[in-house]
Amino acid sequence: MTYRVMINRIGKAGVPRSAPRIYYAKDEADAATIAAYEVDGAKPDRPRVATVTDAEGRMVFTYSGRAGTAQT
Repeated sequence: MTYRVMINRIGKAGVPRSAPRIYYAKDEADAATIAAYEVDGAKPDRPRVATVTDAEGRMVFTYSGRAGTAQT
C-alpha cells in the first residue's frame, strides 16, 4: 500500500505559508521516517507539520515534532 506524506510549513496564526511538499512512501514505517526527517530537520523559525494518508485518502497520522523540542 502506498502512503502519501504531505509537509506543510506553518506561519503565524497557524496558517500554511507555502505550497505543501508531497512525498510517497511504500509503507507506514517509511512514511514515519520521512515525516520525522522533514519536521525535525526544519529550522526553529520555520515550523512544519506532516500529514500521512493512505491510498484511499484516509488520514493515518499527523506529526508535528518530538515532544522534547516543544517551545514554551
